[in-house]
Amino acid sequence: MEGEVTSAGARVFLERPPATEDAPVIARLDAAGAVFLGRTTMTELAFSGIGINPHFGTPSCVLDPARVPGGSSSGSGVAVAARLAAAAVGSDTGGSVRIPASVNGIVGLKTTDGRIPTEGAAPLSTTLDTIGPLARTSDDAWALYLAMAAEPYLELPEPPTKLVALAPTTVLQDDLDEPVAAAFRSALERLEALGVEVREAEMPVLTDLLGLYRRYGSFASHEAFALYEEVLTRHGDAMDPRVVGRILRVRGRSSADYIRLGYARAALRQRFWPELAGVDAVLAPTLPGLAPRIDALEDDDSYVRANARILRNTTIFNLLASPAVSVPAGDTPDGLSVGLMVATRPGEEALALGIARRYERALGAVD
Repeated sequence: MEGEVTSAGARVFLERPPATEDAPVIARLDAAGAVFLGRTTMTELAFSGIGINPHFGTPSCVLDPARVPGGSSSGSGVAVAARLAAAAVGSDTGGSVRIPASVNGIVGLKTTDGRIPTEGAAPLSTTLDTIGPLARTSDDAWALYLAMAAEPYLELPEPPTKLVALAPTTVLQDDLDEPVAAAFRSALERLEALGVEVREAEMPVLTDLLGLYRRYGSFASHEAFALYEEVLTRHGDAMDPRVVGRILRVRGRSSADYIRLGYARAALRQRFWPELAGVDAVLAPTLPGLAPRIDALEDDDSYVRANARILRNTTIFNLLASPAVSVPAGDTPDGLSVGLMVATRPGEEALALGIARRYERALGAVD
């Protein structure tokens, strides 16, 4: 925003000069009549799905203050869920809009790659960074999305009456916490009652997608290292060591790994949707487990495992460049929220949000 410094959750960036103009997404929201209330806390450099920030503090999960808020757009999710704001803007490179939405019981939309301009945002991965809305309802998320895309407002269209949705059993339903599995099964049954034809099948391509980062390193690590190597060298000791560690994981890897990663991703993207001819959307739990407790992440090994798990399902759709929305599927007996993720083909944000709204209405959750 013009006149302000964007630190991206990093104390070492507070001395940067203020922006000389609004980022396009800010200018578009301003033109649409948005009232900006303030900035929110986020994970440093947006590089974690947990939501902890050791420099500026960690916002509490609205549904259980002992648990992490989800990241990286942690403050955005908490502000909307706590009704401090009607809506918020977040970034999503591996799940950073959908994760805090799921954890805090609101709606979060990961947009199609390139649909919303990212100029003016602090980059993490120049390949995967997207910007999207967080809101309390799908209708609100749609209104914000249109403004961010510089489109005139139109009501969110109703999706077709007859829909076919696939709930892959490969990866996306592996090792679910019992409350998550129960809520997801209930969501599928509710959608079937609404007339959606829900299919379940294996999709080996999902295993291939999930294995890309183990083979080649992640886009975020490769690209953040290229962007911030000098900062890490000079000021790394003043940064979140867990974020620094994830970036430095690719140090020493050859440039060929980065290039092979891009080629492999492109090949798998070309396979994915053609294999789903006749399927309108993919359904999955947004997260395989409930938000971990903050006190369970004090050692680095626990943090690394929890972070990898919380990002597992969402990351797949970043690699596919597809829009994906997290909508509350229901509450657990302990009052926590479980997110239902609806993913569609690139450019089909309206369909993803339309299915989410149909589910909201059936759940009686639209306020």
